[in-house]
Amino acid sequence: IGVPCFNIIPLAFQPISQWKQSHLGLTPLQTALSVAVPELDGAIEPHVFAGLEEGSERTLPLEKESGALALRVARWLRLRKKVNAEKRIAIVLFNFPPNLGNAGTAAFLEVFESLFRLLKKLKSDGYLVDLPASTDELRARLLDGNRLLYGTDGNVEAHYPVELYRKQFPAYEKIEPFWGDAPGELLNDRSRFHILGTSFGNVFVGQQPSFGYERDPMRLLMAKDAAPNHAFAAFYSWLDHEYGADALLHFGTHGALEFMPGKQVGLSTECWPRQLIGSLPHFYCYCVNNPSEGAIAKRRGYATLVSYMAPPLEHAGLYKGMRQLRDLVGAWRNHPSGEVLDQIREIASGLDMQGPAPEMDDEAYITWLNNELYLIEERMIPLGLHILGHAPTAESLVDNLTLLLSHARPELDDRSLPEMVSAGLGLDCHLMAERHEEDMALRDSWQQVGSICREAVRRFVGKLPEELPAGITISSVLEGTLPVRMSEADTWLQKSAGIRPAQTGKLWHFLNGILIGMLNNREIEAVASALAGNYIQPSPGNDLVRNPGIVPTGRNIHSLDPYSIPTPFAQKAGKQSAEALLEQHRRETGTLPESIALILWGTDNLKSDGEGVSQALALLGAKVKTDELGKIGDVELIPLSELERPRIDIVVTVSGIFRDLLSHQVRLLDRAVRKAAEADEPESMNFVRKHVLQQAADMQVTPDEAAGRIYSNAPGSYGSNVNHLVESSTWEEENQLADAFVNRKSFAFSPSGEWQESPEVLRSALKNVTLTFQNIDSFEIGVSDIDHYYEYLGGVSKSVEVLSGSKPKVMVGDMGGFGTG
Repeated sequence: IGVPCFNIIPLAFQPISQWKQSHLGLTPLQTALSVAVPELDGAIEPHVFAGLEEGSERTLPLEKESGALALRVARWLRLRKKVNAEKRIAIVLFNFPPNLGNAGTAAFLEVFESLFRLLKKLKSDGYLVDLPASTDELRARLLDGNRLLYGTDGNVEAHYPVELYRKQFPAYEKIEPFWGDAPGELLNDRSRFHILGTSFGNVFVGQQPSFGYERDPMRLLMAKDAAPNHAFAAFYSWLDHEYGADALLHFGTHGALEFMPGKQVGLSTECWPRQLIGSLPHFYCYCVNNPSEGAIAKRRGYATLVSYMAPPLEHAGLYKGMRQLRDLVGAWRNHPSGEVLDQIREIASGLDMQGPAPEMDDEAYITWLNNELYLIEERMIPLGLHILGHAPTAESLVDNLTLLLSHARPELDDRSLPEMVSAGLGLDCHLMAERHEEDMALRDSWQQVGSICREAVRRFVGKLPEELPAGITISSVLEGTLPVRMSEADTWLQKSAGIRPAQTGKLWHFLNGILIGMLNNREIEAVASALAGNYIQPSPGNDLVRNPGIVPTGRNIHSLDPYSIPTPFAQKAGKQSAEALLEQHRRETGTLPESIALILWGTDNLKSDGEGVSQALALLGAKVKTDELGKIGDVELIPLSELERPRIDIVVTVSGIFRDLLSHQVRLLDRAVRKAAEADEPESMNFVRKHVLQQAADMQVTPDEAAGRIYSNAPGSYGSNVNHLVESSTWEEENQLADAFVNRKSFAFSPSGEWQESPEVLRSALKNVTLTFQNIDSFEIGVSDIDHYYEYLGGVSKSVEVLSGSKPKVMVGDMGGFGTG
């Protein structure tokens, strides 16, 4: 019927008084049952409205929360009934960090072209839109305008008197202990706030104000709690009370509102995200590859998400000197000579590719260099930015779809296209995949297999018309041309690898369905439907390779069933990667590490179905237990006789998003650590027990207190802020970075389910760490692409160095193996 489904929640596992005092909000069990599961069906806005009276089984309504819920429902009803010509829409762009040309940016999205297309759609749907002549004019009106008059990052559309702000947003009093008396320092002239943006008829496009840290970076050293600054709060108050928006659309991944302090899920009216959003119906254009942060926006910002596609991936290739270097390496292999080698070393030196050890002989150096060039050339990178509602060309998808088919998939009977091609050529696919980086002959064969696969996909995709006649859909074209395209690809595979057409029918039908989903792009139509107050269909969030079910986009993305993580496949992959990590460390150092500091992110573990969780459990020598319904409810230790190695101690730093969305997995990890610490086993075979007993004796605490190993921020807080300190250049000594990390990330998970501040236990545990590790579990983002890798992996590595007095070995894991530093 197209009507949104609100998620109205009575407290089931805690009395009202406990919920009010809790930083978590809902218990992990109720979050799973009452929030995560309904999201799978597209339910929105998880509102707590009633709960159990203390000491009784009587359910009482929550007066403030019920009243706020009623106001939101009324605004939604008004949105659905109001004609488009009378609606006022507020679209919010992001600008972080400010003053660095970042206004109007979002993850993987070409913001201004996408916004221009949306404005055209709204105008055609009857909204009163003053449409600019071009994308350039749109950008200029937003980012230039009168900004020089006010010294701002964009046009000032309106002024909001401070006295009116105080009247319309009474919560300003709770901001003043953090940011001083209103109006504070940001975006004001002492009597009025500057509202950045421009009105295009009845559509206002504004810039979300900075959340303020960059103007006061030293606060980051000790801050565990905060509040929005006055300018931030005033912006949203103005949208609601003065502009009179009927709907709010945050445009692109992502802003800061949903990350403001408050309960993790099951918010009260006192939580900052809820106070800021007020009763405004809230929608969010969100990249489909980021389900974890999207879930934060849904649960804490009451947003209905409308997904957009990440740009297709292609091989990075080589450029300038690297291409010349590759040719010279090939020439040296054919005819080794000192002259060619001197050229190679000269060019390589200019590219900072001298090799890991200066004493390497010529053959070893050339092998290492060739491998580095291969890894760079084969790396998959995004092809530009996505334009909302704009389907990629079929040709641009070839590398992406080839990558998708390079993984064994249940839809293809757990076989991959490279496996089929390798078998046809009489080659061992698994051997090539594992050893092609170190064996030149295997690499040549592996590249041959890859070339055959890519050409088969290219022939299957074919060339499609850029514009279709009226009444003809891309779906009908792809279905109609399917037999011809299958024949083209099958002819090539039979000729090049001896694969019979009967073997590939399932594969091509599977791939055709994905093509239809990607090329039949309805994202802008979905945004327009959301602004009409309609129900938005749910979909998983992930990258295309891991879950092709993300297409078509334009749907309300969700995360996963918490009791199914880690999946059987992720358990197997996590165990394999854990053993591979230990084996590589043994090869490089001759020993096993006794303690490893791990970084676990919510996004990566949702996309990999919990592979990082499985990896941590495997290092401990533990595995999950399922109940009679197949739900994961507990963990158990693997006997040492079966494990055949010591249990490795782990110190796990989880992101705030992991903490919020994967609380059940946090509990599993904590139980596994404590089971290992309590096991009656020799300390030489159980490094967890060895270190816990040692810490307990040194700190004069109980072993249970010393066993804390899962750490995060204080509930409602996010990030280590190491990246902000680095970017703002406000640190003088390296131990300040370590202090910032430990102070922000020193909340340990306890068996009671609470996060307890335990900085000394964390410092004690980190002293034993000799290896720090993080998975790079994304096809779209590399270790140098975003600052969060050095914020987390860099932060914990520097903390270990400062606390232990020696630099730990740093390793990262990606789709192709492990890298060291």
